[in-house]
Amino acid sequence: MAGVPVGGDPPALTAFDAYGVVLEAHLQNTLIAVDPAGLPVRALYRDAEGVKLLPAVTREAGWERLVYCLLVNHLMETAAALAHHHPGADPWPALRDELARHDLPEIPALLTAPALPAKTNLLLRWTAADGADARYRPLPNPLADR
Repeated sequence: MAGVPVGGDPPALTAFDAYGVVLEAHLQNTLIAVDPAGLPVRALYRDAEGVKLLPAVTREAGWERLVYCLLVNHLMETAAALAHHHPGADPWPALRDELARHDLPEIPALLTAPALPAKTNLLLRWTAADGADARYRPLPNPLADR
């Protein structure tokens, strides 16, 4: 995306806060690049299906979608892969620290929320509902202080 600074804030957070873009890359359209030790160093996305622009949705609804896609889909999968390849590794404190250094107004609540929004994709399929009719259920937040 032209105009998004390289370095600094993660692109998904910058796109949301500075430009009102809610990135919703699905897992099958995301590749996590790793270094020789198997640690993630970059995320690559393709297929912008589902990208939303504010104010087409409220900032609150856009943030919920971003949290679901970025944290629940991508970072939980990445954390699971790290745990598999690096037993004993706990990526959540580092992610918590990384998120805490950004000044988006939603971040403090994200870091203290007891739950994250988890989309009920299987329920959508069973009921033949449209993806726009997504429903969310609470998922324990691994970023929250316990």
